[in-house]
Amino acid sequence: LAKRGERCNASLSPKFAVLCEGDLNCKTKLIGGWGVCAPFESFAAPVLAKKGEKCNGSLPPSSARVCQEGFSCRTRLLGGWGVCARVESDVGPLPMNHVPDVIRRRRCDVAWCSYPTLNVLPYSVEFGTSEYRWVAPLADGTSKEHGAAVLLSKPHLRVNKTDAWEASYFSANRFTPDPLNSTLCSCEYVSRDAPGSPIFLSDYLIAQVPNSAHRPFAEVCAPFLRACPVDNRTAFELIGAPFTEMYTNCLPMMEEVVIATSGGGDLVEAAPSPLWAYVSNALAIIGFSFFALGLAFGAWGVVAEDDDQDG
Repeated sequence: LAKRGERCNASLSPKFAVLCEGDLNCKTKLIGGWGVCAPFESFAAPVLAKKGEKCNGSLPPSSARVCQEGFSCRTRLLGGWGVCARVESDVGPLPMNHVPDVIRRRRCDVAWCSYPTLNVLPYSVEFGTSEYRWVAPLADGTSKEHGAAVLLSKPHLRVNKTDAWEASYFSANRFTPDPLNSTLCSCEYVSRDAPGSPIFLSDYLIAQVPNSAHRPFAEVCAPFLRACPVDNRTAFELIGAPFTEMYTNCLPMMEEVVIATSGGGDLVEAAPSPLWAYVSNALAIIGFSFFALGLAFGAWGVVAEDDDQDG
């Protein structure tokens, strides 16, 4: 952690990021660039824009125009100017309906990642219909990293004639243990080159918001919500190197992934899937039917025996 006046950069991967201690914030001139740790009060407050007004949350705080609460900045280009629009129209969590079934509601093994010495490989990632979560033992053996993420924009899917596909979306995630209790707002790309080949997820950090783990994902990341670059290659050129994971052994799950998006408490919990609920109800109905038939046949047998005795 950097002290006041020292260099900082929260946009790098966790292994190389230099964060500010305490209530200090990293003051930068360029998004994703190096800055200097300074108190929050030393910054000029950004201008609040109303519905329909121009906005740009990527500029330094003294020059930024952030949308008022309940609105987000819609942009066509990463880091460009946009217009404030209501959050409800584009902030989720939203379903992964445009992401292929080979990853939705699957439990995958992370066989490789950008910083393999940080965690013990392989570790598992579970993808639901609008969220995903992971548990990754730390390499030093002290504890496990528990993380969760939600989609905050509609996924855009691109498919070519060789069955290669790539889906992109804006997301929010957080993990524990995290001394800064941060929420990370990112552009993510999930892709596969050919049937049967590994699946890759590339995460491009747009903003890291300290001391926000108790707040809803969508609320924290709304000021940074934007249209992500059209594809992974363009994102690499505009933003820089992402954090990447490679998935193998993606197997179907019988449970749904449910994440507490409002913040506070546990990050994730598991809930029975609708399919399992239907199966359970069906089994209960069948069991009750056999029980009722047994009672009916038993009663019929008693009546028949009484008739024989009367005869």
